Amino acid sequence: MHDPAKLLPVARRAAATVVRSGVLADEASERAVHQLTLATLAGRPPHNPEAWLRVVARRCVYSLLRKGWGRTLPLESGSHAVAREPAHAESPQTEGRARGTDFVREHVQATLSPRQQDALHAALTCRSHRAAANSCGMQPRDFRRSMSSITRKARRLLEGSGFPRGTRSS
Repeated sequence: MHDPAKLLPVARRAAATVVRSGVLADEASERAVHQLTLATLAGRPPHNPEAWLRVVARRCVYSLLRKGWGRTLPLESGSHAVAREPAHAESPQTEGRARGTDFVREHVQATLSPRQQDALHAALTCRSHRAAANSCGMQPRDFRRSMSSITRKARRLLEGSGFPRGTRSS
């Protein structure tokens, strides 16, 4: 069987020839190595695994781009950012949620991996879990797991800080 650790850089370089984003190249290369492993386990190993892997990695990048990975733009994009005034006064519940979001952005984001930071950004900017998962290129199941991990980290930080907690428990 082929060693994925040795073949991953081959797939990464092939994916990076198609797209500049390191996140996309990493995801495509991981998917390509996964497909190689599945093909090998199914008894259909390629004759030249490196060449096969390069082709599959490029195809994975194209697939990810078709699914919308390349369409996400950062909200804080300088001149494109538009400040809007709230249409009405915020309720205490909305105000508390905003403070919690600020706390998460200030304190928790520094402890997250780059992929978790992407997931957090998607969760804070998208309207649904499915849309957030799609915007950061994850399956909804993986997105929920990532959000659970982020939530655990935030709760640990909250326990150590003097930030007031709400009365609801979840």
